[in-house]
Amino acid sequence: MAEKKSYVEAADFVRAVTIVSVVAVHSTWYMANGGNWVSSGAVLSLLHFTRESFMALTGFVLTYSLFGRRLNWWQVWKRRYKLVLFPYMIWSAAYMVAFGSYASIGVFFVTYGRNLLDGGAWFHLYYLLITMQFYLILPLFLALMKVAKKHPWSVIIGALVFQLALFTYDQYFRGPHPTGINAYIGDEVWTYTVYFVIGGVAALYWPQIREWLKTHMALVLKLSAATAALMLTEFFLQTYVGHNMTMADSVLQPAMVPWAIMTIVLLAAIGVRYEAARQAHPGRWGLVKTIADVSFGIYLVHPMLLQYWTGILAALGWYHPSFWLDGLTEVLLVAASTVLMLLIGRTPFSPWVIGRASRQARRPGSVVVPAVVASSAQDSNGGVSRVQES
Repeated sequence: MAEKKSYVEAADFVRAVTIVSVVAVHSTWYMANGGNWVSSGAVLSLLHFTRESFMALTGFVLTYSLFGRRLNWWQVWKRRYKLVLFPYMIWSAAYMVAFGSYASIGVFFVTYGRNLLDGGAWFHLYYLLITMQFYLILPLFLALMKVAKKHPWSVIIGALVFQLALFTYDQYFRGPHPTGINAYIGDEVWTYTVYFVIGGVAALYWPQIREWLKTHMALVLKLSAATAALMLTEFFLQTYVGHNMTMADSVLQPAMVPWAIMTIVLLAAIGVRYEAARQAHPGRWGLVKTIADVSFGIYLVHPMLLQYWTGILAALGWYHPSFWLDGLTEVLLVAASTVLMLLIGRTPFSPWVIGRASRQARRPGSVVVPAVVASSAQDSNGGVSRVQES
């Protein structure tokens, strides 16, 4: 029987902050006309840690819950794909119906099939595609984690070198019309190798890492500030010297790697303090827990609400670059998405729509396996209890 592991509430904090930051990225992007306002571009360059954070959380959760266990991979895949594949299919169709225009039903279904293959139904659905790719290679990833258990720094450094080389190629050498391998960079699972690895290694050594984070906040803050400065330096150099702000605030570039890693570490360091506060006062910080619980649903629905919201602003003549409008949009989207997901979570359709068991259907102490990243505990039957991924 595998050792029972405690629930990691620090991951709830990381997940909640990350999903709120995802909404901030998209709000800023829409309000700044695609990021073509320099100050918004600088903000975006710092907020673009979000997908990396979710990849690290995915690596953490799956390693924490599965490593060292005897697994029936068909059962693992069945459980995992059910909670991601069906929401992916449903939301892809929903975005196409809401915002697409098709000459016939036949054209719709042909386009739908193509969109399912490349995540093209809407700009954010690539993440579910990457998640499903990662599920497919989980046996290989856990085999790598066995190596990391003995040689953690060798695995991390190897992944880091690969990541920097890949992003250097993508940013400076790939060209405008790539073909062959890496033609779909950003949508391919190996694009985020170092983040999966860091999350996995963190899961292997979480007790030690938690203790280190408790006592080294000053160092974490200094390194985070240094990598933020590096990220902003790169942004302004490429904006004003290279005259290419699209490249300057790109997610997939070398300067993003140290900044994203340190942001994840910083969030984890704050997360362990949040965890301690929750353990001392279980009733506090309930909003963080709520947002973390429905983060996958927020991710799925908020671009739809954002599209409608910007349409309303445009119709009223209020659509213009403005930080106060960014902030208002952020608050409205997070609030509306959270409420909507809580309502859907009370219906029997919840697992199919947002990858989360209906609250009405749960029994006290039952196993809950939502769809995309958090922390986890193992039950005595080898299942994963209270797991949400993102």
